[in-house]
Amino acid sequence: MPKVNREHLFEFRVSLPPVKQQNELAAKLDALHQETQRLEAIYQRKLAALDALKKSLMHQAFNGAL
Repeated sequence: MPKVNREHLFEFRVSLPPVKQQNELAAKLDALHQETQRLEAIYQRKLAALDALKKSLMHQAFNGAL
């Protein structure tokens, strides 16, 4: 970046938690990601089932079966 003062940039410090705490946080985030993926898969299956049900009901309605 042309407008960044290099001296200020090199003086910038970032505080990080200990590695053990970083690993614990990473493990929790990984578990949350897996759970989110599992719930997304369930959600997609339910949407597909609802779409199939809608098509079935529409077919029955237009064929006079309802």
